[in-house]
Amino acid sequence: MFLTTMTARLVLVLMALALPGIVRAGWQDMPDTVQLQAMGDTLQVNGTPMQVRAFASRLALDALLQDVETRWRRSPGEVKRSVNSAWTVLNQTVGAQHRSFQVRQASASTIEGFVALTSPSATREPKLAVRLPPDMTPVSIIDSVDQGRASQQVIAVSKRSMTATAASLEASLKASGWERHRFKAEPTGIVFAANKGKQQFDATLTAQPNGSIVMMNTLLN
Repeated sequence: MFLTTMTARLVLVLMALALPGIVRAGWQDMPDTVQLQAMGDTLQVNGTPMQVRAFASRLALDALLQDVETRWRRSPGEVKRSVNSAWTVLNQTVGAQHRSFQVRQASASTIEGFVALTSPSATREPKLAVRLPPDMTPVSIIDSVDQGRASQQVIAVSKRSMTATAASLEASLKASGWERHRFKAEPTGIVFAANKGKQQFDATLTAQPNGSIVMMNTLLN
């Protein structure tokens, strides 16, 4: 599912967000041996503009990390290294921008990773594309444009049960003119989808110890 793939990747990027540090931190410090590919045309995470590049390589992980860290240390700003699960992350604030490099061993011969560049000083209050019921609280709002298609991915939590949350969400969408076209309930989760003209909405609800979590994706055009 598109929602699952995009959210999984962007959650990795969220690990690198930090406070702002008028020097520009760009892609120029990456080795030529790493071929970066853009993820989307534009991206905002909780109202903060972000640029993300992804890569896969057969280079040695430790050697690449050391190369990038050495290059980054030539710029003003401390380079911090941390480990989060299988990922090793480098973070650096350079002027008004913050950048991160995240890499992991994908297989015996391949590594994969992301480079993220954010502008915290340009953060603006994000706006929800879909009206949520009052019993749901958004914790992550990601706005993106990819190949001209605008979408919004939202992660929200609710203190109510998975079933009650799904019913509340459907009622809120219906009141805003959305029409349900899929609803599948299983003990492990609920999948819900709706349409409104050319707009598409899908959500996956999962039970949590103290309520439920909802992962939503809205295609706006």
